[in-house]
Amino acid sequence: MNQANYPSFQNYPENQNQGGFPAQAVQQAQPSFQYPPVYYPAPMPAAQAPAFAVKRKDPRKSGALGTLNAMGLLMVAQTALSFLLGMAVQMACMGLGVDLEGDSLAMVMLSIGLSPICTAAPPLVYMLAGRKDWNFHLRFEKCSFIGCVLMIIAGLGVCMAANFPAAVVKELLEDLGARELDSVLGQGGGWFSFAAEFLGVAVMVPMLEEFAFRGVILSGLRRFGTGFAIGASAVIFGMAHMQLSSVVFATIAGAAMGLAYVITGNLWVSVCIHGLNNGIAVIESYYYLFMGWGESKQQLLAGATMLIACALGMTALVLLIVLRRRLFPKKEPMVPADGVLYAPLGAGESIVTMMKSVVLWAIVAMVAVETLMLFIIF
Repeated sequence: MNQANYPSFQNYPENQNQGGFPAQAVQQAQPSFQYPPVYYPAPMPAAQAPAFAVKRKDPRKSGALGTLNAMGLLMVAQTALSFLLGMAVQMACMGLGVDLEGDSLAMVMLSIGLSPICTAAPPLVYMLAGRKDWNFHLRFEKCSFIGCVLMIIAGLGVCMAANFPAAVVKELLEDLGARELDSVLGQGGGWFSFAAEFLGVAVMVPMLEEFAFRGVILSGLRRFGTGFAIGASAVIFGMAHMQLSSVVFATIAGAAMGLAYVITGNLWVSVCIHGLNNGIAVIESYYYLFMGWGESKQQLLAGATMLIACALGMTALVLLIVLRRRLFPKKEPMVPADGVLYAPLGAGESIVTMMKSVVLWAIVAMVAVETLMLFIIF
């Protein structure tokens, strides 16, 4: 730095007694009194802090916890509504002398009829009563066709792969003496039953469940962070299936469908993944109707279908990783209508928030009771 441009203290005339006021005059002009020193108390130790000290809550964490509890209550409402309506229908059939349990086709139709109502009604009431922003929750953004196809194949591959850990859990429970309830799929027999199940399970259920779990629940949690929303909504979606092996499968599948929805910004992508997964399950349960094969050949074909879907999904996943920036350019985060968007929760904060949720622990207790019943009843 060039010091020539900055005058030194000695260069001022009053300090040289040359012109201006003499240095002695300046000193005499100063006030003769001095201000008393001010002393600040040392910070009080935490152990001696007053009892009335108020701790400020982090609005991100408290808001995320409150919203998570609300989303969990939606799932509890779905389960309660399904139980109550199912009991009401069974009692009505008993009063009319209809053997509902002995008629497999009637059980299938009952399941297909009640599932959409129980799945969609609580989230729909939540959206309408809370006057939520429909554009923020249900997104159908334009995206690359090739990217969407690859995302659907990759998501389906993850769903198929999720059957492996689910099968391990099921085998473990059976070894311990439990017996999970048999699926109602394929029990009706005949082409009419197949058409009804395919329409209900592979078309109607995916649309309504994606509206509920990805559209309402995931999007409702998304203002607190994308990772938190995907993980928490996947856990809620998994717990909604109650049986432990199904919980494992649905949690993994829910995370895959949630990630697909977030990346593409289009709810139809997750609906397609969900529909293909359910459609394959329905078709596999009716292999005997298509080919007339025995159970061993049906299981062999189902295993081959699963392996092919996993291989295609892995290939699509690699392509998505390589071409993601081209297929899905980064977009600005969408802000809800109320304009409130928090800084995203970290991984640790997300886990702690879920661990603090009373509603999630209540749902875990429900799954535990459901699992315990498998050892008692059967």
